[in-house]
Amino acid sequence: MKRTTHGSHITKAAPNSNHAFRHRVLEGLRAGEFCIAYQGIYRVGSGELAQMEALIRWRHPEHGVMLPGAFSDAFKDAEIMREFTWFVLDGVASEMAAWRARGGAHYSVAVNVPPSVAALSGFAERMEAICRSHGVTPDGIELELLESEDLARMPSMPKVVRRLRNKGVSVAMDDFGTGYSCLAALGPIDFGTVKIAKELLSAAPRCPNACLIFSSVLTLLTRLDVAIVVEGVETAAQAQWIAQWPHVLAQGFFLARPAFGIDNVPGAHLATAVTQRRPARREVPHSIRLADAA
Repeated sequence: MKRTTHGSHITKAAPNSNHAFRHRVLEGLRAGEFCIAYQGIYRVGSGELAQMEALIRWRHPEHGVMLPGAFSDAFKDAEIMREFTWFVLDGVASEMAAWRARGGAHYSVAVNVPPSVAALSGFAERMEAICRSHGVTPDGIELELLESEDLARMPSMPKVVRRLRNKGVSVAMDDFGTGYSCLAALGPIDFGTVKIAKELLSAAPRCPNACLIFSSVLTLLTRLDVAIVVEGVETAAQAQWIAQWPHVLAQGFFLARPAFGIDNVPGAHLATAVTQRRPARREVPHSIRLADAA
């Protein structure tokens, strides 16, 4: 449920947030107006697709495809956040099962979850039940704990993360370097992945100070032995600059825009297909309307 408005021309047309609007969001969710887009996450060293991130979209009957920034105020409602979490987990598990049934290669899918929802009693068990109902295992989903809540002030979170990891679920800190995703939470919580916020990359490589900060963060995370995803790779210069760290993963519009359908993510291939290594960024057939999900 990331709250980006990047690429959206619809956000200003969206209705203002209030009780009625939050009710409309829930109504839309139950009416099937929401859907899931997928953005590829790629290996810097080879350009191969490594995993994906699930991103919520609202196909509004009046305003068209809306990004989360257009309805993010509704996320202040705890019920809505819970409903969206279950909706996305169920949708991702269903699409993963269908993709694999067609012979698709196994890619893990990252799902954004508020820490307070992940800490709910029975969350891990319900997530496992959702996955099993579609014939997939929980280890195919990575939970990204959103930066909107202070993990360092949630004493139960280390135990919550351990319980999830015991079920095979990888847990990521989202948007490290912004919001509440800070150093204080890295020590006590056993994250498998840390995603570096796009704000830390935005001024690189043209700004020496930005480069120093970014490279220092990478050095720290590498020593912590976590998987590292660099978000917000928007330019060729940024992609070329981060290539000096071949062990990291990268995500951003330069590499691939969000797409509806796992099979439409650039680089996704069948497990049985004979494939050659190729760059993540490639030409997309005109029949695949990637811009619809951007």
